[in-house]
Amino acid sequence: MAVTYMTKFRGKLTLGMTLIAIMLAFALAWSLLGSQEPAPVPPAPARPETPARPKMESLSLIELEDGGKRWTLDAQNAEYLKDQDEIRITGIKVEFFGEGGRVLKISCEEGLINTKTRALTLKGQVLLQEGDLIIRTGEVHYQPKERLLLAPEGVVLESPRIKVRGKGLKVELDQKRLTLNEHQSTQVQMQGRDWPL
Repeated sequence: MAVTYMTKFRGKLTLGMTLIAIMLAFALAWSLLGSQEPAPVPPAPARPETPARPKMESLSLIELEDGGKRWTLDAQNAEYLKDQDEIRITGIKVEFFGEGGRVLKISCEEGLINTKTRALTLKGQVLLQEGDLIIRTGEVHYQPKERLLLAPEGVVLESPRIKVRGKGLKVELDQKRLTLNEHQSTQVQMQGRDWPL
């Protein structure tokens, strides 16, 4: 009987051992299969984001002196360039005010405002208009201390009867004076005909 008991005990041990061996083999196979999968790729280090420049849909400025307007500016879009102390603007209309209700209007495509000096640079099909006088040029600079407009490029001055071409226009707003440094041509219209001078 002792032999039979041992055989039964051995049979139970063998069955239990077999089950444990199968479970260990399964766990080992599972761990081996799991280790063959590619390791997850670590996320790329986050790039530091460059701060977005403040943008505005529109911009309106008014410069006052002694309670009166010196100039007003309206722009369709504006972008503040802090590191350069400038505001980049597009779709621009400026009005300079003088004595007796005089208004010089300027429109152009783009420009810059210096936030420290308040100087303006206006570019791209610049059109100046006062009454029936129209001036066309590519670039105008406004110097606020002197209240001076400078157009270094070629300019065309037109009124109903005269057309003048030249270069280097200077407009002194307070003195109501316009100077053309380099004259190129003048056309005068007399009785429906152009007379070049």
